[in-house]
Amino acid sequence: MAITLIQLQYFEALAEFQHFGRAAKSCGVSQPTLSAQIQKLEEELQGDLVDRRSQPIRLTQLGEQVLLHARKTIQSAQSLVEVSQHFHKPLEGQLRLGVIPTVAPYLVPRFAPELLKRFPRLSVQIEEATTEQLVEKLDADQLDAAILAVPIAATHFVSESLYREPLLAYLPEGHPKSKDLFLTSGELKSERILLLPEGHCFRDQALQLCGTDRPNERIELLVGQFETLVRLADEGLGMTLLPQLAISELSAVRQKRIKPIAEPRPVRHIALLALPGHRRLGMVEALARIIRASVPEVLRSDSHNDRILTTNQ
Repeated sequence: MAITLIQLQYFEALAEFQHFGRAAKSCGVSQPTLSAQIQKLEEELQGDLVDRRSQPIRLTQLGEQVLLHARKTIQSAQSLVEVSQHFHKPLEGQLRLGVIPTVAPYLVPRFAPELLKRFPRLSVQIEEATTEQLVEKLDADQLDAAILAVPIAATHFVSESLYREPLLAYLPEGHPKSKDLFLTSGELKSERILLLPEGHCFRDQALQLCGTDRPNERIELLVGQFETLVRLADEGLGMTLLPQLAISELSAVRQKRIKPIAEPRPVRHIALLALPGHRRLGMVEALARIIRASVPEVLRSDSHNDRILTTNQ
């Protein structure tokens, strides 16, 4: 069968304009040229694709079915061209990047300036959203890639590992355990832990660490910021848990209130996800290398004593 991409493109234009002359003009060819290619396509498919007796012309039942496949084929061909372009120049054009809120404030400022400096022809659109929302947008091709805590339930994504960061406890001044060198996960279960609201994967990970599915808290928080948790802890309303990169943003006084958690050290695994076969995978792979270089080397190393926390996604 000798069906060509040109024939499919002409047919798609004819379906859109419902007129041979206007379709030909949109394709930059003469009407006889377009008509001849449509006729050849019909001969290959052994059936009429359009009803020429109606004005404007209408697609036949066969034509309706062929149009669906034609559009997919044309889109795939366009994706092939984009893949080639991004393979040679992977960091050009626009990158639509999603990031979970518990990562974005601490990671994006680390890699964004260097990324834009090194690649002046790249523009980045960054969107903060929960894991569930980002997964939906990836599947809908509304994002090119997303930075998430993994593993997640969905397994059909390509994943580029970025780093692993430990979770540590932040205690208010004068807390009974302030003089301890570290805390155990068992001790956390009996403590009042200030947590992010439902929907944040970090909340799920914190509850998993504490060995419970219900937090021991008297205040319900609907604000998804670690700074709020730290301020409430400073007021003596409980302790909280923070990831390593968030701790690096604390003042020197507050950093003294941080306590590590005993081994196996609880860590969350941060990765860059994209759909397999996505036209911008070359860009995603290049971005992953830049992000990894922006975080402390200690977070890029694996440890057999780490306990990788999971999410409900």
